[in-house]
Amino acid sequence: MASIQRKGDGWYCQFLYLRHRHTFALGKVDEAEADSVRARVEHVLMRLKQGLMALPPGGDIVEFVRHDGRPPAARAIAATAIGFLQFREAYLDTVGHGAIEANTLGTVGIHLDHVARTLGDNFPMGELTLPHLQRHVDRRRKEVEGVTIRKEVDTLRTAWNWAARMGMVAGEFPSKGLVYLKEREKLPFMTRAEIDRRLGAGGDPDELWECLYLTLPEVEEFLAFIKGRRAPDWFYPMVLFAAHTGARRSELIRAMAEDVNLDEGVVTIREKKRVRGKLTTRRVPLSETLAAELRAWLPGRVSLFGNGTRPRSVQSTQKAFVRAVKGSKWSVMKGYHTLRHAFVSALVTEGVDQRVIEELAGHMDEKTSRRYRHLAPSLKSDALRSVFR
Repeated sequence: MASIQRKGDGWYCQFLYLRHRHTFALGKVDEAEADSVRARVEHVLMRLKQGLMALPPGGDIVEFVRHDGRPPAARAIAATAIGFLQFREAYLDTVGHGAIEANTLGTVGIHLDHVARTLGDNFPMGELTLPHLQRHVDRRRKEVEGVTIRKEVDTLRTAWNWAARMGMVAGEFPSKGLVYLKEREKLPFMTRAEIDRRLGAGGDPDELWECLYLTLPEVEEFLAFIKGRRAPDWFYPMVLFAAHTGARRSELIRAMAEDVNLDEGVVTIREKKRVRGKLTTRRVPLSETLAAELRAWLPGRVSLFGNGTRPRSVQSTQKAFVRAVKGSKWSVMKGYHTLRHAFVSALVTEGVDQRVIEELAGHMDEKTSRRYRHLAPSLKSDALRSVFR
């Protein structure tokens, strides 16, 4: 199936091929002409499905459908000829139409830029081998930690697998046998008092403040501080929502007014991290404080914290946070995520079952879960006493 969408003064055509979404611009045409293109695209896709047409090896599916199944021969790209820059741009163009979030897209671009510094823009991707990847790892280990290098390689692997499905490269991603530096596990989440103690003993401020979570009294103090600050009208409701639901920043941005059910006292949070490639949701009960704030805030809203139907950008939400805490004792907070740490930490401290915590806060990988476990020492003590007297 194909569809058309209007963006600004122009039209775009979107279609699915082999379970992947593709989009191309039609330009400033009228709706009737845009719809005729859509119909032709659907016709080509139908003939591909029926086996009456075939995409040439190394061919670009977008160019194929745009030319009614008869693209210029020069458009076909040999698997060994595509350079890194072309490979990068083709991948970012495909995933940049809603497959991943804007901030994630930015991170992917940064990862691939670092790889480009190692390989070069004109590197023939069909010739990529393990030694090339090892050279990147060895170069980057002088600049960043191993976990960052792994993320860059994982990003390249994802782009490679996509390119292989598109016929741009062939074979498996050549990372088997890649040697990284041993990674250091992140420190557990800790209170401000514990961080101050470690700083006094010579700890690394950047590493330690990333581990901060607020105790419940500190959360209340922080919320009172924010409420008294000069900030956009949407900022305090967003901060309160983050503190009382554990929502991630991206989830705060996506929130819609329709997601809030004051009658049942719950909010539906739109997720993207629980299942790869699938939008999921979770439901979190509303605290009395949050329900009262939202009852006054909701009338006339569409995007819960946005402008009309448009959500706030990542940049605007982060700038508002930085400005609000600037010059205060809260300036050490890394952003909204510290409030998520506080939410989860409070649940762990109260002995709430991990399965319930994941239902309320959303999926956490094993590494993240382990950083909270020390907050429930009584559970370990009870387990030990059940064995030893």
